[in-house]
Amino acid sequence: MTSLPPHAPRLWTRQVHTQANGNNDANDAHQTYIISTNPSHIDIEALAAAFESPLTYWAKPMSREALKVCVDHSLCFGLFGRDGAEEGSHGTEAPQTTHLGPMIGFARLVTDYCTFAYLTDVYVLESYQGRGLGAWLVRCVDEEVSTWPDLRRCLLFTRGEAAVRMYGRELHARSAAETDAGLVLMERAGTAAVGYGTEKDVAGSTESQG
Repeated sequence: MTSLPPHAPRLWTRQVHTQANGNNDANDAHQTYIISTNPSHIDIEALAAAFESPLTYWAKPMSREALKVCVDHSLCFGLFGRDGAEEGSHGTEAPQTTHLGPMIGFARLVTDYCTFAYLTDVYVLESYQGRGLGAWLVRCVDEEVSTWPDLRRCLLFTRGEAAVRMYGRELHARSAAETDAGLVLMERAGTAAVGYGTEKDVAGSTESQG
């Protein structure tokens, strides 16, 4: 059985400033968030809990065994919270000893690691929404696929105008079709796509989406 191509784990960190109590700066705090593509960091129990909640409206609950298969055969991005005051970094190699807090978000690419990727299962826990973490998670996915010189396209399905705008801005994806169920198919062209760089394939060329 042929194994998946080797993929060096990557890690991103970001600080979010939160105001704990009114305008009292003494109570303000910085929360450090981490995104890792190291498969050993993915928390199957946290993933299972998310799939058992209304948060992942697009999928039914799955067994731990099935989720493990999904993770093992995808390029996964785990979003983790951690207290502290770290400097932000972008796309560095993820050290094996990284200390992570709970997994609060997730995204995965079903991909051949070369020409095609399908983005799915993107979520941030409700209690962590409103901090720009979902957009950051998608930006990290975009940063990763931008390094694939033979990528033809990345596809995804989403729902709602806000989500369509966000994927347009952060992933440079454009709406391609709409299903009978109201889901929007979006496409992000890669540099190896036929016609890449033409007006037809330039996504988000009108309104910035957020």
